[in-house]
Amino acid sequence: MISTQENRTSDRTQKQSGSRVKLYGIGGVALLALIAIGAVPRINSHREALAASRESPVTHPVVTVIHATKGEPTSQLVLPGNVEPLYTASLYARVDGYLDRRNVDIGAKVKAGQVLAVISSPELDQQLGQAKATLAQSEAALAQARAALEQAKANAELTRLTKDRDLPLGEQHAISQQIVDAAVQSHNARLADVDAANANITAAQASVVAYKANVARLEQMQGFERIVAPFDGVITERNVERGDLVSAAAAAGTRPLFAIAQGSTLRIQVDVPQSEAVNIHDGEKAEVDVTERLGRNYTGTVTRNAGALNDAARTMRTEVQVDNRDGSLLPGMYAQVHFTLAEQHSSLIIPTSSLVIDHAGMHVVTVDANHTLRFVPVTIGKDMGKEIEVVAGLNGSESLVASPSDLLNEGEHVELQ
Repeated sequence: MISTQENRTSDRTQKQSGSRVKLYGIGGVALLALIAIGAVPRINSHREALAASRESPVTHPVVTVIHATKGEPTSQLVLPGNVEPLYTASLYARVDGYLDRRNVDIGAKVKAGQVLAVISSPELDQQLGQAKATLAQSEAALAQARAALEQAKANAELTRLTKDRDLPLGEQHAISQQIVDAAVQSHNARLADVDAANANITAAQASVVAYKANVARLEQMQGFERIVAPFDGVITERNVERGDLVSAAAAAGTRPLFAIAQGSTLRIQVDVPQSEAVNIHDGEKAEVDVTERLGRNYTGTVTRNAGALNDAARTMRTEVQVDNRDGSLLPGMYAQVHFTLAEQHSSLIIPTSSLVIDHAGMHVVTVDANHTLRFVPVTIGKDMGKEIEVVAGLNGSESLVASPSDLLNEGEHVELQ
């Protein structure tokens, strides 16, 4: 009984082992089939590529070559700037009073010395009248002092005659000594009166000079009642109207009565970078472009520069003046200033795509007569976007690879396209 059960268990175990072997076999066959399916296309592709490679006559990289062009003897430097008037002035009141008359408004073209407005200042007028009266009194006092001097001189002369007459008589004892002494003392007193009269004249003259200076000061102040244009220009600001109270003691932030700008000659201040600062000189011409005046060419002149670089920006402030007598340009416009600079060295121009920059530095790839690649280090100058300047490393006769690939190697043979 027990033996029969063991036999059954053994048969069942053998059947299960056989099933497992069959499953493993089927899985292995399936895996091999999948590998074969993926490998066959790859093998075919490799065979096709190898065949195409064997059939192709070209076995080297194909490159396109170009030649460097010679740089121009001059270069252009374009800098932005703001158009500004040559002269500007803010006109304030110098006297207290009320605006009696206003003759101009914004946009008015005025000439130097033209009266823009008149201020009424009664207090100043009264002070001037009083000063003139005081001056007249001092002049009258001077005249009196001069008359007193003449009288003192006459008295002194009379006493001199009396003294000269009495002294000989006293020596002859014809008159008493008392009379002689009185004559001498009287003459000395009259001489003192002459000195005093001269001193009075000096004082009176000083008073006249002082009062004249005061009158001149007040007359000059009275002249400030007339607001005049300091130069030819255009009124750009007007902040006062007839009847307004104006004061000479302008507080901080007080707006001017008028603002005037000289617009017949305009100036543009630009900041020239350090690399070109030494190439721009006074008297040179520059072209000025203004977007609002398309098609119109303006020629300016370099008039001055700061003569030193700004420490922070490393630029030099340079001024260009432009003739604007036709009034076509307005102060405050934005402009582009074109400077034509003479090159200090010969250079070659290549496309930016020909330059290679890697761990070895900057170089270009050349192709020699044997179609062999050579890596040539170069020194570049100005970067002009699509083109770049080469100042050292090339002589201009080399054949340059137009767009060298990272896969190209030194000494490699190539084919030219």
